Amino acid sequence: MVVVLTKFPIKIEFKEDFEKRSKERFGEHGISQMEGFLRMKILSGKSFPSMPENNNVLIITYWKDMESFLIYTNSEAFKKAHENPPPKEWFAGPPTVEIYEVIKEI
Repeated sequence: MVVVLTKFPIKIEFKEDFEKRSKERFGEHGISQMEGFLRMKILSGKSFPSMPENNNVLIITYWKDMESFLIYTNSEAFKKAHENPPPKEWFAGPPTVEIYEVIKEI
């Protein structure tokens, strides 16, 4: 299994807007019908009192294998999911993508 983590650093004044958009639109363009797609989670960063503000929103997708994820990245569903992005002024920095292979699950 591979896990794809996309981190969006959002300006604090737009975090609620981005979260609303994420809940309404992420996953609505056919990803759930893709072969090998297992699930998606949307996480909202929370702050700990002695730590800096956590203004990140994470999209985590789980895939049967790397091949399934790569097929998705070349699909019509992927193209549709990335049309009409949120306004650039919402972002505190560029999104990042990290991919992990699950080596143990409990």
